[in-house]
Amino acid sequence: MHYADWIVLTLYVVAMIAIGVWANRKQTDTEAYFVGNRNIRWWAAGISIIATSFSAASILGVPGYAFSSDMWYLQYQLGDIAAAVIVAILFIPFFHKVRGLTTAYEYLEARFDLKTRLLGSTLFVLTVLLRAGTLLYGAALLFSAVVPTNVIPGLTGVEEAVVIFGIIAIIYTVMGGISAVVWTDVIQFTIMSFGILAAMTVVVLGTPGGWAEAFGDASQLGKLDIIHLEEPMGGQGLLTAIFGYGLLALSLFGTNQQPVQRYMTVKNPREAQQALLLGVGAGVIGVTLSLLLGVFLFIFYDYFPNLMPADLTADQVMPHFVNTQVPPIVTGLLVAAVFAAAMSSLDSALNSLAAALTVDFYVRFKRNVTQSRRLLFAKTVVVTAGILGIAIGIYASRTEVLLIDLILSFMGYFAGGLLGLFLLGMLTKRAKGTGAFIGAIAGTFVVLMMTENDFRLPRLYELFGMDAVPFIWSTAIGVTVTMIVGYLLSLGSSAHTPGDMTMARTPTAT
Repeated sequence: MHYADWIVLTLYVVAMIAIGVWANRKQTDTEAYFVGNRNIRWWAAGISIIATSFSAASILGVPGYAFSSDMWYLQYQLGDIAAAVIVAILFIPFFHKVRGLTTAYEYLEARFDLKTRLLGSTLFVLTVLLRAGTLLYGAALLFSAVVPTNVIPGLTGVEEAVVIFGIIAIIYTVMGGISAVVWTDVIQFTIMSFGILAAMTVVVLGTPGGWAEAFGDASQLGKLDIIHLEEPMGGQGLLTAIFGYGLLALSLFGTNQQPVQRYMTVKNPREAQQALLLGVGAGVIGVTLSLLLGVFLFIFYDYFPNLMPADLTADQVMPHFVNTQVPPIVTGLLVAAVFAAAMSSLDSALNSLAAALTVDFYVRFKRNVTQSRRLLFAKTVVVTAGILGIAIGIYASRTEVLLIDLILSFMGYFAGGLLGLFLLGMLTKRAKGTGAFIGAIAGTFVVLMMTENDFRLPRLYELFGMDAVPFIWSTAIGVTVTMIVGYLLSLGSSAHTPGDMTMARTPTAT
């Protein structure tokens, strides 16, 4: 990189750590560390929600889809929008009914029982560790291509980048808590947006004819197509986008501690709803820009095929373009955007994971522990989980699975069971703790046995003489099995009444 690029990158890193130092002065207890004393601006919480998911996958994986096919992935935003509306109407009011709620899984104990809460929190912990590690890997792809390093023996450039991103994110997250996470996310999302726009501009200006010609060529080649009706249940089909992915998005927005924690950092349910809808709206714009970037990269290399090596994968096209075609300063901005992508994903994961383990386990079983010890435990979790995330990122870099597929499949393993627990509590009065608990376990195991993965379990799809279920439908399977089993096993119990939830409320780490 040019020295100007290093200045841009250095300024970014210094700003992130400075925010951590600033926020650290306010971290006197876990109420401040996990929910920012419930006084964070709703628009900042909303941007933080989308920054967490608008990651390296958006900068690399999403343009890669458009480069190799067309803009079909934009259909998936319909699933995001539908999920956000349901969460805003159904989930958020339920969360705010439980006074002082810090984690999503406290609701499960208030509605069901302790073991159901612990199961939900455990499923979240497994999901967030896997997701954080794979997103670190995605950011490292571009960074290692533009800034090759060779400082850690035994690791490749991509693996070294995973370590660098992870360490920086751990530093400011452990210092500043959720306040540092939210405000760094705001800056990081801004940098990512400008980075994608800058990259798109460089690509189009390098193409003969400029913007008009690029859009015209893309239209003629069918690269701007969005809706796919010929395969309604396939990976690029409309039904898959709305129902298959939509249920995964519903689980993410409604049961995952990362966005739920943002809902609890604001003053009231209305602000939480505004934050979620703002975040999803910004996400639609971000995905659209990322897809257009992939389309324009295809047009560019269609004009100049000799500039692209024949063995590049779709995920590697963007790093190659940045490394060979992007001028100084813009390169620094793009590398900073990749830094932002990695750390906006990891910082949120670390703080939310610390909240779940501290509130749902440590404080739940050690009620008289002091605030200073709670805070120390939470920060210890951040560091430990960060190291685990780095290890998982290195593992992900040694697989050959497409980036987006890897992330979504990891999430889909546990999302259905978790979503089923919350829907049983919110939509039924009959469901009880034991039924819901067994239903979620059954739903998770059925998913693992109906999809291709590395778990050593019986393959149910082989017994039925069918192909493995595509990972994008795994949440649908999990939530269906969880709700059916959980409800049937609860039929012999008396119906739940609203008063039960209040009576079951337990003290939290506040």
